[in-house]
Amino acid sequence: MAGRKKIKIPSLRDIQKKFPSQYIAGEVDESKSLWLPSRFLAFNKVLGGGIPFGKILELFGEESSGKTLMAYDFAYCCQYLGGVVLWVDAEQVFTNSWAEVNGLDLNRTIVYRDTSIERISDWVGMQSLYWRSQLTHNEPILLVVDSVSALDTDANIDSEMTNASADMGNRAKAIYKYFRIRNEMLYSLGITQIYINQLRKNLKAGMFENPDTTPGGQALRFYASLRIGMYGGKQITKKIKGKERKIGRVTSIRTIKNKVAPPGPTLKGSPLYNNPKYVDDIGFDRLHFLDEILIEEEVVEKSKAGTFTYKGENICRGADNFIKLLEDNDDLRRKLIKKANINTLGRTKKLIDSIESNLYPIDNINSEDYEEEETEE
Repeated sequence: MAGRKKIKIPSLRDIQKKFPSQYIAGEVDESKSLWLPSRFLAFNKVLGGGIPFGKILELFGEESSGKTLMAYDFAYCCQYLGGVVLWVDAEQVFTNSWAEVNGLDLNRTIVYRDTSIERISDWVGMQSLYWRSQLTHNEPILLVVDSVSALDTDANIDSEMTNASADMGNRAKAIYKYFRIRNEMLYSLGITQIYINQLRKNLKAGMFENPDTTPGGQALRFYASLRIGMYGGKQITKKIKGKERKIGRVTSIRTIKNKVAPPGPTLKGSPLYNNPKYVDDIGFDRLHFLDEILIEEEVVEKSKAGTFTYKGENICRGADNFIKLLEDNDDLRRKLIKKANINTLGRTKKLIDSIESNLYPIDNINSEDYEEEETEE
């Protein structure tokens, strides 16, 4: 048709230049994807390998159900892999002595005490940029916020008058804004994130609705790739010098949301040891459920009589004896864990050491956009 302007077809180079975050899925080698594991092997399997670098895990649950101890375990693993831990202590309960008991290196743990969502957002942005500029060999950086329920807005903190409904709305909006501003940057920098949250009763829940809810609005539920609920059970006691001593608690770990792997089973009855006076290693029993996973993955077989078989040979009888065998035999344990494709600290360290390129260059962050977001009202 006369006079009609010819359409200009963009080149692939032009498209890539305008949309630098696009990629061809088939060109991505997911075997080089980095995950931050815990030392609790069954939990790694449930998550799909741990927490992918740059992704968000929400840990919520009842009081004393092991949320903070689980975060400490991930923090230990982060530092073992050469990384640093950024810890927002909104509840103001972080202590150096308890952190050291949990294995943390205090010189690689940066703690910030505040409840202001706006100031925390600024701190997280600045610390993330600084540490990623220093750690250029794909070492992990872990951000822990303890806890979301303790966060508030500057307006609410400074206000002399209180309005519960308005305060909750302001807090939810500020948390949404925090994730809207920070999520893309933290993902680009490979900042692994754990947000600890509490369980509250939803007084408006209907007869057939879940009466439990988490504070902070819907933003964290939406942005989190992983949501894990932790529910405390009976106390674990041990008779010491004729007296029953509390040494831990049985906890159930339930996958509520998993967008990075198929949802795993609930880990019912996970032993959690939290009294360093009477136990050598505090935290979750690292080999618990390992026998069940190895059977499910068809790495070993178990007869009706309870005999465990590996490659057609009987190796022991009884689940307790099998776990004890794995504790004592490092070579066998590593071999079986590898066959079951369970991510471990050693496996992650080898992968990080094998990657020559920097997967998280700070050049990916647009400084003008960052500054604009910092001053956004």
